[in-house]
Amino acid sequence: MTKQETLRLLWDKYVMDQKLSAPELRQLKELINDKDNSSLVPELLNSVYEQKQEISAEYSSGDAFKEIWEKLHQHPETSPAPVITSSFKRNWWKYASAAAIFIAAGLGIYRFVISNSAQTIAEQPSGSVLSSTEIQPGGNKAMLTLADGSVVALNDAQDGVLATQGGVNVVKLNNGELSYQADNKQANEVLFNTIATPRGGKYRLTLPDGSKVWLNAESSLRYPTAFTGKTRGVVLKGEAYFEVTSNAAQPFLVEVKDLKVDVLGTRFNIMAYENETITATTLVDGAVRVSAASRQLLLKPGQQALQGEHGSMKMVNDADIQQALAWKNDYFQFNADRFDQLMRQIERWYDVSVKFEGAVPERKFGGKISRLSPLNDVLRILELSDVKFRVEGKTITVINK
Repeated sequence: MTKQETLRLLWDKYVMDQKLSAPELRQLKELINDKDNSSLVPELLNSVYEQKQEISAEYSSGDAFKEIWEKLHQHPETSPAPVITSSFKRNWWKYASAAAIFIAAGLGIYRFVISNSAQTIAEQPSGSVLSSTEIQPGGNKAMLTLADGSVVALNDAQDGVLATQGGVNVVKLNNGELSYQADNKQANEVLFNTIATPRGGKYRLTLPDGSKVWLNAESSLRYPTAFTGKTRGVVLKGEAYFEVTSNAAQPFLVEVKDLKVDVLGTRFNIMAYENETITATTLVDGAVRVSAASRQLLLKPGQQALQGEHGSMKMVNDADIQQALAWKNDYFQFNADRFDQLMRQIERWYDVSVKFEGAVPERKFGGKISRLSPLNDVLRILELSDVKFRVEGKTITVINK
C-alpha cells in the first residue's frame, strides 16, 4: 500500500470518528507531515468542508480545518502517542494554511491560526515588519466623465439621475451600480462618457443596450450613451468582465490596446494592463473573435487568447476560468504565478507601491485569498512562501535575502 493510500485510509477512519490506535495516530501525523503528500492534504481538508456544507451551508472551510486540528490533539492521557514537536507544528501550520488558501477559506482559517497559536507565531522566522495601521481593501470607487467634460465622483454621488446625455438618463442605482436609461426624448446626437476606477477601486455599470460591465481597479471604459451605429463599440483600458446582451444585427466590439474583440452575445473577461506583459481574453460562454495585426482567433467557451509584448498571439484551450474571474468574485487567485505579477495585483487593489529588497523571488505562488481582507492579513499569508514584508506608510518592501 502506498503512502497516499495509507493516508487516505487513516484519514477516513479519523474523520469518521473510528478509533485509531496510538501507532495509527502517530502514523497519520507523520503522513500529514510528509512532503510527498503535500498535494493530497488540501484535497482531504476540502472533502471535510464539502461534506459538512451539505449538512449546513453555514459551515465554512475554516470550521473544517478547526475541527480536524482540534480532534488531532485530543489524545487520551494514557495514549503512548508522542508529543507533537515544534518542528511538526511549524510544518503543519504551513501545510494547513496553504491548504486553507487552496480550498477557498483563505483568511478565515488563517485568522484562526493567528488567534489560537501564539506559540506558532513566536516560532515563525523574524524579519517582517507589518504596519500597525491596517490598510483596508479597495471598494466601489469610480469617476464618471460626461460628454461636456464634467466629472462625477460616483462613490460620493447620491442615488438617482446624475445627468441627461443625449436623451439618456445617467442613473446611480441604490446598489451603487451605474445605469443608462432612455428618457422619453429621441437621442439627437451620439455622446461619449468614460468611467474610470482608481487604484483601490472597482465599479459595475449597465450600458445603454443592457450589457453589464464590471471594471477592476485602475481601469477605464469609454462608451457612447446610445448605440446607434452598425456596431456597439467601447474602448477598454485595464481589466473588465463583460456580460453582453445579444444582438446579431449590431455586434459588440471592444477595442483594447492593439486588439479588437468582436462579440455577439457572451460572457468574457479581458485583462490588458499597461504594466503587464500579457493581454488575456478569457471566454466563459458564447463566442468572440480576437483580432490583432498578426492573427485572428475564434474563441469557444473555456478558451483564452494570450497576446505577448511583441504582438504574437496564442490560444489556451483549457483556461483557468476561476482564476481569470477571481477578482470579480472578490478573490486573488494564483496558479504558479510569478511573485512580481502577484504583487502588481496587490498594488492595484490596495493602492500601494511595491519595491524589492534583494532579487525578485523566483518561486511561484499558488492559492486563493479574499480581496475583502486588510492588507496585513494578505501579507501574512504570503509570508508562508518564505518571503518577508516591511510596510511603511503605503510602501511595501519585499524582503528576499
